[in-house]
Amino acid sequence: MKLSETGILTKADLVEMGRYPSEERMKKGPVAVAECVQDIPCNPCETACPFKAIHIGENISNLPKIDVNKCNGCTTCVSACSGLAIFVLDKSYSDSYGKVTFPYEYNHSFKVDDIVKAANRGGKHVCEGKILKITNTQKADRTTVITLEVPIEYVDEVRSIYRDKQHQSSKEEIMSEKLADDVLVCRCEEITAGEIREAIRQGATDITGVKLRTRAGMGLCQGRTCEALVNQIIRQELGNSPADIGFSTPRTPQRPVTFGTLGGDLDE
Repeated sequence: MKLSETGILTKADLVEMGRYPSEERMKKGPVAVAECVQDIPCNPCETACPFKAIHIGENISNLPKIDVNKCNGCTTCVSACSGLAIFVLDKSYSDSYGKVTFPYEYNHSFKVDDIVKAANRGGKHVCEGKILKITNTQKADRTTVITLEVPIEYVDEVRSIYRDKQHQSSKEEIMSEKLADDVLVCRCEEITAGEIREAIRQGATDITGVKLRTRAGMGLCQGRTCEALVNQIIRQELGNSPADIGFSTPRTPQRPVTFGTLGGDLDE
């Protein structure tokens, strides 16, 4: 199944686009992969890379191109990516296990050596993983970067940690951590916490209601980076249970089409 059929990116999509490191390169050591596939104005990864391995160019809507020969997998770009779409893969770790480094912006109490449930791009549990490293520096602006050891056959699939009840914040923690109104919740559509609260005052009681009123979750990441925060705000404002709040429905990202394209050439 591909992006066009499920709305969830796959390795096959990236390989077809020529945007995935080769097996040979991954077995030489850690290397970054940019899993963003839409032309959106964004270039923090290019400026963050200390080795000039990422190129976007003057048009910041270009897709990032990673020079795998310059990239050494330092992970600086992982926290710099606004869409949380850059990961570092390493199949040189051992014959049986590889490493996956990814951004993680949820509240957590993970520690190095913890055994956790590793999740794929669709958020489903696919295997067990061991936390090798947790980085949370001031430069990363509160974006935790986690490195997992996973069976080598899952390196191409694992992109996060599965969030079950054991790893979610308690009700008391959720209710005590209110975001300021000017904090961006949905980065893709630039929706703030204040706009989410206004949507709730207008009658939104679940994820879909907020989405319809604000467009939160309609961007490129399809709610991957903002849905948990929208859920948190609804619970804080209304006290609704997770079952009542529900989940959003991911849609296949599409590129804008100009009226000129739709209308054809003038000669036609």
